[in-house]
Amino acid sequence: MTDTTTLSFAQKSRRLSPMYAAYFTLFGVFTPYLARYLTAQGLTPQQIGVIVATVFGVNVFAPFLFTLISDRTGQRLPLIRIGYVLMGGFYLLALKSGDFFWYLTVFGLFGVFMSAVLPQMEGVALNVLGKDRSRYGQIRLWGSAGYVVIVWTLGAALDRYPVTILPIIGAVLCGLMWASTWLIPKETRLRAEDRKASKGLETAYIDWPQVAVLMAVVFLWQLGLAPYNTFFDLFLKDRGFSATTIGFLISFGSICEIVVFLFIAGWFQRFSERLLIVFALGITVVRWVLLANLEQSFASALLIQGMHALTFGVVHSVAIHRVGRLFPPSRQGFGQGLYVSMGMGVGLICGNLIAGWLWQGTGIVYWFAAAMALVATLLAYFGFKPIRSQG
Repeated sequence: MTDTTTLSFAQKSRRLSPMYAAYFTLFGVFTPYLARYLTAQGLTPQQIGVIVATVFGVNVFAPFLFTLISDRTGQRLPLIRIGYVLMGGFYLLALKSGDFFWYLTVFGLFGVFMSAVLPQMEGVALNVLGKDRSRYGQIRLWGSAGYVVIVWTLGAALDRYPVTILPIIGAVLCGLMWASTWLIPKETRLRAEDRKASKGLETAYIDWPQVAVLMAVVFLWQLGLAPYNTFFDLFLKDRGFSATTIGFLISFGSICEIVVFLFIAGWFQRFSERLLIVFALGITVVRWVLLANLEQSFASALLIQGMHALTFGVVHSVAIHRVGRLFPPSRQGFGQGLYVSMGMGVGLICGNLIAGWLWQGTGIVYWFAAAMALVATLLAYFGFKPIRSQG
């Protein structure tokens, strides 16, 4: 068993980065092109909105399935491995042609395990990083790098090959994710009574009012991200952009995001979480307004994607960092599960249902996104306060 306190940051990075790279590479196969895949299967925009909302909506409860077990056993990695195997199996089932309810079931079950493993991954990463947790972004950037490569590559591939390649690639990536977990140091297993005593002692110091404010901001932020995640590909396709160009634009946004992850640790030393997230959310409002009015300008689309560095990179980093400070070590799985539940769960299910209802190929869905980002900005500005000490 490796003592993570003796590892250098470079050693920790080499052990954690492959897991993030594989997971978010899978995200790049799934998220940007799911609507395209389902459209090719004959589904309507409203049906697609329901399916995507379901995939992300299971985040409301799925993260806590593994959290309850990991909190009792003190072991996260075995659960992560099980989740990866099941994700690959359900993804392959999407190759079988079916109706709306078939795809709803297959992708819904895929979403259950996709969301269940994420908070466990984040908890493992923060545990391994220990005193280096402010450098989390330098681990997470490998996920963005994988996302960049696969989205750009698939964009070009989809100009030549049928969309049925997506489930096959996704299943292969699930296998790589499973393999990557064997690089991670095994966690120390505490006795049940020690975990119970530690949990009871630490829970008293959680600043629940600030947890509530953060989750509300995350919910509103993801409400606005939903139309981008689901319909951006189709939005650009309707405006004459090729799949190769769309893949490049989505990848470019993630490249800008990587730059943020490289520098975010230093920014946490210079600026408050409140200032960082308010600025990022303010830029997000501008981004969605510009996107709502986009026509066929590649330069404008490139500028809009450049803003993704703040829209996602900074907001996500601040949220993860703040969760790490709000919850003690023994409750990190629960804290990360709550973040995934409120953001990728409640936020994205509501956002995708609304986006599917509003979708007409016009910019109206992004005006909705801008309004949600504006409310989130105001809530963060007035609601973020210093976190009470846990000790």
